[in-house]
Amino acid sequence: MRVRPLLLLVALPACATSEPALVGLPPTRPASISATSTSVDISLPPDREIVAESVRATPPVAWAALLKAYEDLGIEVKEVNERLRILGNPRFVVSRRLAGTPLSRYLDCGAGIQGYAADTRRIEIWIRSSITQGDPDGSEVSTYLEAVARNPEGTSNTAVACSSSRLLEREIAARVRFHAEGG
Repeated sequence: MRVRPLLLLVALPACATSEPALVGLPPTRPASISATSTSVDISLPPDREIVAESVRATPPVAWAALLKAYEDLGIEVKEVNERLRILGNPRFVVSRRLAGTPLSRYLDCGAGIQGYAADTRRIEIWIRSSITQGDPDGSEVSTYLEAVARNPEGTSNTAVACSSSRLLEREIAARVRFHAEGG
């Protein structure tokens, strides 16, 4: 598993190769602080890292497996670029669990008296994955996500930025491997 800084995967047209990049990432959110009579939310900009892992499958096989991996996890695919092998969802909304797993395993959105915010608030995830040619016998699956937590009770509409544990990105790669191997 490699974690790459964002700049390494954003290709400039003059440097274009046959490998696509995760392009069109959302703008960086500024740090913010909001307070109510009962709470204070501090939101820092999210990390800008793409998690990339190798898969022993050709890009077409890995691409088909990536679609199945998203389906396994219940992540609705809203954007697909088959030519570049990029897919994702710019606003995937989920609460408490993803495919039976507490969201706090994947995201750190802070905690309060009710527990981890990832498990008690409505989470909005911007997620995008791609398949590129890896070594001669394989591919690379790269995933980037950003998430924010919002109070589902409507008392505060302030979005609190979440940081990724990188486990969801790794889970996507593991499911791609599973499906690519005929699972």
